[in-house]
Amino acid sequence: MYSVKTELRVGIFILAALGVLVWMTVRLGGFRSSDANNYRVDAVFPQAVGLKVGVSVQIAGIAVGRVESIVLDQDQARVSMSVRNDVPLPVDSVAMIKAQGVLGDKYVEISPGNDTTRFLSSGGQITQTLDSPDISELLDKLGGVADDLKSLTSALAADGGGQELRDIVSNLRELSGNLNGLVKDSGPGLETTLASLGRTADHLENISQSLASGKGTLGQLINDDSLMREFRDALGGLREISDKIASGQGTLGRLVNDDTTINKIDDVLSTVETYLEKEQSTRVSVQFRADYLTRYNYLKGTANILIHTSPDRYYILGATGDYYGRYSRTDYVSGGQTWERDNFERGKIKINAQIAQRYYDLVVRAGVFESGVGMGLDWQPLDDLTVTLEGFSGDFDHQPHLRALAMWRFWKFFYLGGGMDDFISDEGRDSPFVSFGLFFTDDDLKFLLGSAGSLLK
Repeated sequence: MYSVKTELRVGIFILAALGVLVWMTVRLGGFRSSDANNYRVDAVFPQAVGLKVGVSVQIAGIAVGRVESIVLDQDQARVSMSVRNDVPLPVDSVAMIKAQGVLGDKYVEISPGNDTTRFLSSGGQITQTLDSPDISELLDKLGGVADDLKSLTSALAADGGGQELRDIVSNLRELSGNLNGLVKDSGPGLETTLASLGRTADHLENISQSLASGKGTLGQLINDDSLMREFRDALGGLREISDKIASGQGTLGRLVNDDTTINKIDDVLSTVETYLEKEQSTRVSVQFRADYLTRYNYLKGTANILIHTSPDRYYILGATGDYYGRYSRTDYVSGGQTWERDNFERGKIKINAQIAQRYYDLVVRAGVFESGVGMGLDWQPLDDLTVTLEGFSGDFDHQPHLRALAMWRFWKFFYLGGGMDDFISDEGRDSPFVSFGLFFTDDDLKFLLGSAGSLLK
């Protein structure tokens, strides 16, 4: 019984030791039973000397993961890392292989980027990496520097190196002596230069004396009083002329001082300018349009003249030939009853007289539309497309005559379009229609009339 208890105790102790050993192995070796709490990212380095699988991945000195694998990717090293899910990495993060101390173990240091809107997902790659300095290369360079210093000290210690230093000191002493001799040798030259400057000063003094005595043209101009008197006389003449002009004497004086002459000139210039502006701003264009009303199977023609007095204002004068013509209704009494009779004047011409004002892409028209009072709106959303809505007093209905149409300019002179005529008629006169139009500016008319004249000749 004693031996059984002892063996049991020994077995429990051994199992506990094995458990502690397994736990330490897992902690130190970096083994994990599950990757559910981690995600994998890759980074490609030019070289991964000293980096081992299982070393830590750190951010700001804190371990956030471990290196899972290191494989050769063409001529570079691809390092796969497992990072905790609670540590998101921006897509612009930077990875670098560092060492703990000079001779310490290598690990991967990650510097998170600034892009807080996009993060690396599992299987992503850190595109920005920095190559860590190789300690062996640094040691090799330090060794080369030490060898060079050793060679230099050896050369200085030897007799040849000392002789070279003595030669350098001797050359410096010789250079200072040469400079001293150059200064001494330049003494006569400096004296010659100073003498030349003295002679120049003497010449300047002679010139000033000649000017003071009145010699030469410049001296006479300075010292001769007659020249100054002539100059003053000339100034007096100019003053007299200016006084006459200021007092209004002579043609130039009257022109300068008489406001009547200036006002007449201003009136003439204003009249000419106004005439030229009107000639330049006034333009005339002609518009023809034929509307085919499908319900009644007939054409209604319109001819208008557009007089443009400014870029944003124009007037419309024209006529429309309507099949229905004019309509009127009269009352008459027969047999003690009052009757209404409709009167039609077929083939009558209706008048158009309107004023139009443009506001950006919208034109507002008001006046006479087919012998009725009304308004119209023309909207031009595109250069070649015009949408129109017109309303005016009608002949047949109690409701106003409303017309909507759209016209498309498919060539320089031609329009095609269509719409709905009298679409709120209470007499049942609404009808769809298609339109064909012609439009000529004054320049077009001049060209066409000139071409026609040439052909006739």
